[in-house]
Amino acid sequence: MTQPVFRFYFSLRSPYVWLAVERLMRDGIAVDPIPLVRFADKAVFNDPAANPLRLTYIVEDVARLAARFGLTLALPNSSDEWTPVHNAAEFAKRAGRGMEFIQAAARARWTHSADLAAPEVIAQVAATAGVDTAGAVAAMHDAELRADMTDTYTPLIDKDQVFGVPFFAFDTGGHTHRYWGQDRIDLMLEDARAV
Repeated sequence: MTQPVFRFYFSLRSPYVWLAVERLMRDGIAVDPIPLVRFADKAVFNDPAANPLRLTYIVEDVARLAARFGLTLALPNSSDEWTPVHNAAEFAKRAGRGMEFIQAAARARWTHSADLAAPEVIAQVAATAGVDTAGAVAAMHDAELRADMTDTYTPLIDKDQVFGVPFFAFDTGGHTHRYWGQDRIDLMLEDARAV
């Protein structure tokens, strides 16, 4: 039996996406990375960073989990604009280097406090991932690319009912299996083997 395609919804805003990417890349788990162009209809976004107690816990939790990968958390000081880096990630995906780019971008943000809205940072991330640097930087503000991403991914986001990241989904036998969080990767793999 062939392994199903695992859809991996991500936003590089989330440190848990960084941890999921590290796990996926370390273990060679193939996924289709899909940047979160928006949440599913009826989803309500509650910004975890807006709650100081939750934010303090998240920093503690992510640092603890990162240490298990041999990585050190460096809190980012960067923009809240995610369209440019997600456009560049889509450019890399279309060039066959999506996960490499996403991993390099996540490491830049979460281990070096890099601003992923800065073109020079995206150029360095692209170089690290083996992606055309000029193309990745140009993609940051490519409105046609963004419109295509929105048209392509919005139906999947709604179908899978994505309400947070990291979020995984796969289909078998007319059923969509959904998993929220980097700590659900093992369960997803077990379920995929069982169907």
